[in-house]
Amino acid sequence: MRKKLTWLHVSDIHFCPKTEWRDSTSRVALLDYLQNIFSSDESLRPDLIFCTGDIAYGELSQDVTLSMQYEQAKEFFNKLLLVCGVNNKPLPTERLFIVPGNHDVNRYKINTDTQDTLNGWAENPEKHVSKINQRFQDCSIEFIENIKRLDEYVNFVKEYLPHQHDDSGRVHYTNISEINGLKVGIAGFNSAWTCSGSKDDRKIWLAGLWQFNSANEKLRGADIKIGLIHHPTDWFNSAERKLVSQRAVSDFDFFLHGHNHNAWVTPIQSHIIIAAGAVTANTSDEFGINIVSLDFDESKGIAHLHSKKLESSGWTLAPIDTFANNGEWLFQLPESLRSKFCSQVLDVEKSDEVSHQEKSDNKKFVNRFFERRLNEALKSFSSQPKVWIEPKLYTKSEIAIDAKSEHEINLKDFIDNPKSTIIKAPPQYGLTCLAHFLIKEAWGNESSALWLYLDSKDLKPHNSSIKQAITEELSNYEGVENDIKCVILDSWSTLEKDSHKLLNKLCEHFKDIPIICMHQVDSDLFGQIGDEKYARELETLYLWALRKEVIRQIVNDYNEEKQIGDEDEVTTRLASDLEVLNLHRTPLNCLTLLKVFEIDFDESPINRSEILQRVLFLLFNADDIPTYKSKPDLKDCEYVLGYFCELLIKSEIYTFTREYFLTEILKCCREGLLDLDVHVVFEVLNNNNILIKRGDTFNFKFAYWFYYFAARRMYHDEDFANFMLEGKRYVQYPELIEFYTGIDRKREDALKVLLKDMQECNLSVKERCGLPSDMNPYKFAKWESSNETIEQMHAEITNGVLDSNLPAEIKDQYSDRDYDPAKPYKQDIKSVLFEYSFINMMQTMRAGARALRNSDYASPAIKRAMLGEILHCWEISSRVIFIILPLLAKEGHAIYDETRFVLSSDFGDTPEERFFNLLMAIPSIIVNWSKDDLFSKKMGPLLIDQLHNKEIDELSKHELILVLIKQRPRDWSKQIQDYITICGKNSFYLMDIYRHLRIQYRYGYAIPSTLKDIEYLIKMTLTKHITGNKNPGKVTIRKTFNKNKFKNDIIPKREV
Repeated sequence: MRKKLTWLHVSDIHFCPKTEWRDSTSRVALLDYLQNIFSSDESLRPDLIFCTGDIAYGELSQDVTLSMQYEQAKEFFNKLLLVCGVNNKPLPTERLFIVPGNHDVNRYKINTDTQDTLNGWAENPEKHVSKINQRFQDCSIEFIENIKRLDEYVNFVKEYLPHQHDDSGRVHYTNISEINGLKVGIAGFNSAWTCSGSKDDRKIWLAGLWQFNSANEKLRGADIKIGLIHHPTDWFNSAERKLVSQRAVSDFDFFLHGHNHNAWVTPIQSHIIIAAGAVTANTSDEFGINIVSLDFDESKGIAHLHSKKLESSGWTLAPIDTFANNGEWLFQLPESLRSKFCSQVLDVEKSDEVSHQEKSDNKKFVNRFFERRLNEALKSFSSQPKVWIEPKLYTKSEIAIDAKSEHEINLKDFIDNPKSTIIKAPPQYGLTCLAHFLIKEAWGNESSALWLYLDSKDLKPHNSSIKQAITEELSNYEGVENDIKCVILDSWSTLEKDSHKLLNKLCEHFKDIPIICMHQVDSDLFGQIGDEKYARELETLYLWALRKEVIRQIVNDYNEEKQIGDEDEVTTRLASDLEVLNLHRTPLNCLTLLKVFEIDFDESPINRSEILQRVLFLLFNADDIPTYKSKPDLKDCEYVLGYFCELLIKSEIYTFTREYFLTEILKCCREGLLDLDVHVVFEVLNNNNILIKRGDTFNFKFAYWFYYFAARRMYHDEDFANFMLEGKRYVQYPELIEFYTGIDRKREDALKVLLKDMQECNLSVKERCGLPSDMNPYKFAKWESSNETIEQMHAEITNGVLDSNLPAEIKDQYSDRDYDPAKPYKQDIKSVLFEYSFINMMQTMRAGARALRNSDYASPAIKRAMLGEILHCWEISSRVIFIILPLLAKEGHAIYDETRFVLSSDFGDTPEERFFNLLMAIPSIIVNWSKDDLFSKKMGPLLIDQLHNKEIDELSKHELILVLIKQRPRDWSKQIQDYITICGKNSFYLMDIYRHLRIQYRYGYAIPSTLKDIEYLIKMTLTKHITGNKNPGKVTIRKTFNKNKFKNDIIPKREV
């Protein structure tokens, strides 16, 4: 007789009379569905039924008690046993095994004093884990007080399932049943005895050493050992988590759990972990049950996966690409079972076949793990479709002058032949998703190359930390360090302390293995100034924003899941709103706006503050909040979350436990006399990935959510607003100022402080550097400069520096052109820039620009003054860059790397060529630094107004013209025409206008009428250069072009 075993695994049923109208449909449909399955395939009729916790929903009130919920459970289980039985005879209740979950806890019976002790001990679990196990062993007074929360569950088990009742009161049991000639050992673990919160309890205690030791002793002699527990491993505190991870592997063949509402199979050679979804749930992704059938003679098993859609009344198979295409997940039995039941010695051919199958199964499992991690990284809002767009990598920054001529890196070639590389992108561009994508693709290749993922946020720059991180990562899929072919270091930033030391330590550890560093660049202009050297050569690549055809693809994929509107209309509107709001074309920004479009497609948001407010409105009013929970008021939520963010800012600690979050939010509610379900607030934020878990704590996934709520706090609390504005604290958080001024667009309190601070910073840098105010090398520059004019430009800069207040070390660089810059020089430059508060000036300007952009309703006078100081900062910045030109020209790279400007080979082969070419690019560099902070379509009138301000210098005016060319607000072309008329025919300014107009025509996103304007301006500029006509009109332009027989390449070919 063949040895087989089959079980049905369900979990998270959540019986609750108040939601019976909804959940009963799911349960009845499940019973009917299982009846049909067993009638059509008797082999799937189970020998056992396992339910891994959350049978009840929890004590809600005197009218909705746990006892009532367990009465419902009896009725359901009786029907389920009947469905699983044969010939209208139910499966015996002795074949049903359950464990408690956090929803089976009666929270009204929790002693807050003893619970506080448990929570406090969980902060340092290694110190207290022995006491916990001893209390569990002794059934101490404290333990008895804790276990009272499971009284109703205990009574239910004692009455209905006496075969698993624990007379000791620990709610832990073991059982060995004889089934089909097999001794089946089952252990039920109690992971709920210290649970006190909702489904997001963290750092819970298990008394794991006692429970595993007891189970191991009592299950001796069992042929197969199955462990049942509600919580997966990562929900325990660190001491318990470590033990469970080890003992589940060594003590059990199968380990089953629920809680996460996420069906999952983890087939590892030593044991197999199977997670069930939920029988009743709030979203379609959470539903799931499984039927597992084992064939011991073939050493194989199948997990039959089933699920349902929230809006559907019926259950169905749950296929998973690659692993369970028809809903059947195939796996080999754990090694211990294979050796135990495979009585015949396999011949060599059969052994090779099994070995090949093991490798195939392991490859599929690891691939599924990598795929799941990518999907987790892609998650945004819970009800939002997942959209994947393959990233585009290039060797140049997307804002480099010649970037658009760059060819895309072939990702397949990059994966097949990895090299040590730094991949750079601003925040939210998708570097983490790219990291997981590369790892998954490398493993999916025929060679199954193992790329190791490490997160710099979890690492310290010493060997023990690195080794521990490697071990923990490899343990996820039983990897071996010798198999590692490449390492990806994620979340690396030069702004973090010891970042370079960490990268070098990693290079030392993996001496012959490529390391790919995901470098999140920020606005810090001088993040890499200094003497840092890497332990190896690192190539540099850049992750670019999306092109319009890719935006269309995102819209198409989104529309397939959630119809918003006509694809052309939505794509056009999305591209337009990104431009109007001055947001990068990243997948995250596209998906966030599409989420906003779900509310009202016809109305565009005004600024980022309004975008996030609309998203929150949707999350707190339309998404995934069960009807039996009170929906929080959005304004209340913004208020209390602002209060919480104030605490984080003042403590300078940005990670927190769930308990700390709930405690402080509840405190705010009590002080403000607010009625708010703080648990729901946390769940909405967590379920929608606004708050994410990292290890044992939580943090905001994206910083902008933190800034948004903190800005709301500034709006509600004058003291906190003053706290942030005083002493330039806001300089660290420019996005906070953006959101604050965007609330009502008239925050003049912030503008007045920012204006004063910008004036002081600008004056400080200007006076202490002492550069002549009339220093302007561009007055000597020509459309086609000769050696003589280049020398004049160099002399203008040199004389200005020599006459300045700068230290002698800086002046020496200009008086001695043959001097080779080395370490002392670089340190001098760095100290000068920090001493003279250049970074402080730029950060203050950045905050000021964002505030001005959002201040539509501020007084015209203060808006003019703000823009004037921003342009003054641009002027000073240009002159400061003149200081470092020799260093840039001689070393061949730009110090301002953190602004995404790289001095590439295209700047020339000699220091002299690089000096000149970089000098020509400075106005464009200055504009690129600031345009994203300053510009929105609504800024057009103010920018144009400032053009007519006679107090701004000619270089700042030219830079302002470049902003108009790049951003093109209303009436922009008229302003460019007027500017062309005042430019000299051979001037640098006219040449620079011509060059930027051609770039915009070739690469810019523009409608036909705008392209026509750009074409006319290109021809006008060239005609003036040739004829000297001050204001050449259409007739003059036509005659000039006909006379000179210009080729078609005057107007470049479009490349969009």
